Amino acid sequence: MNVGEKVRELRIAKMMSQSELAGNQITRNMISCIENGSAMPSLPTVFYLAKRLGVSVGYLLSEGEDELFYRKMEQMENIKKAFREGEWELCRDLCRALLGEGDDELLLLLAQCHLQIAKEQFWQGKLHASCRSFDTALELAASGLYPQPQIRAEAKEYFAYMERISPSLFSEVLDEESPAEYALKTPFSAYRVALNALDSGDTGALERFLQAYPEPSFFSRHLLAKCEMGKGNMEGAKTILQSLLQGSDALLNEVQLYAVLSDLEIVCREMEDYRAAYRYAGEKVQLHEQLLKD
Repeated sequence: MNVGEKVRELRIAKMMSQSELAGNQITRNMISCIENGSAMPSLPTVFYLAKRLGVSVGYLLSEGEDELFYRKMEQMENIKKAFREGEWELCRDLCRALLGEGDDELLLLLAQCHLQIAKEQFWQGKLHASCRSFDTALELAASGLYPQPQIRAEAKEYFAYMERISPSLFSEVLDEESPAEYALKTPFSAYRVALNALDSGDTGALERFLQAYPEPSFFSRHLLAKCEMGKGNMEGAKTILQSLLQGSDALLNEVQLYAVLSDLEIVCREMEDYRAAYRYAGEKVQLHEQLLKD
């Protein structure tokens, strides 16, 4: 864009009229001529317009790659603020508006934003949207200069868990066969590993999880219920699972609720309480449909 096009774009974005931009130093007609390219502003006029529009003089005078540089510098503080405060969608949109070919710093930020958005969508029960966001994060991470093995590690964990819910939840880009490059240490990762171990009859999985994460949480209580199920103590497991449904602490999100309902169905069936098993199965099916809505 030339100087006039930038002036017009910025003025419209700030919802200013030509007269308001002109102020008391230049005329509205001069603004019109600058914007339509029939006049080139003098250097003092450029300084004046830059101040009125809240941009640097360098940005108004820049071209090509320099233009991207100045636009990026002007927005970087807003991008960092959004990133620090966890406003992932705002940060994503600001980066997208500036993204130029080969800008690795913006690609890194965008990949991280999509990763965080994917995790939020997962816990909100928007699982297909979460899959797409994880894939976008993976593609952005692969296209930039800076390696981001943490993104691949986290995506792999979430996709592995989503396989427990439905085979339709999978990655279009993740290479499951490639070796791990990042040792992921998060409560969710440890929880998923422990679930798999308990499914295989490894009752020591709960103890290992509690050693790493001793604070009471949904993860630890659900693993305790799974451990009781593995021991055949269905009554004890049912008590724990029902306490998760009825607890006075934070309400379960859709993903957690689905896990609890699935286990309650199994527990009640094993206890030959078929009426309760049927009720929990119906609630689980209804929630399953909701989780898989696109």
